Amino acid sequence: MSNSPYERRTNNKQRHGLRAEKKLAKRIGGRLRPGSGAMAGAKGDISLPTTLLEVKTTTNDSISLKYEWLKKIGFEALDAGKSPALSIQFVEAGGLPRLMGKWVLVPEVVFNEWDSSRKS
Repeated sequence: MSNSPYERRTNNKQRHGLRAEKKLAKRIGGRLRPGSGAMAGAKGDISLPTTLLEVKTTTNDSISLKYEWLKKIGFEALDAGKSPALSIQFVEAGGLPRLMGKWVLVPEVVFNEWDSSRKS
């Protein structure tokens, strides 16, 4: 087994991502989906009663938002009869979120539903 700097970096990125997913699932009362991110057919990363959440993490100061992520979780949530959401976590190396580093993106139609329910 090779232990190149690239492989160590990849393994560290996978570890902080998994740690962050576990911490997030615990914080929000969600269920971590088995094999998320690793198996074809795995739907989302965290399941909640009405929401399917895809989680992306980084130890960097920025992350590129990919339309493919939004499309993937959107169709998977629709298929499961849930609302889609994308969590972006800016974390330290151990997976702990940075200050103001926890964000959740939802489709505009979901946001409008939340907003209109508060007005009633």
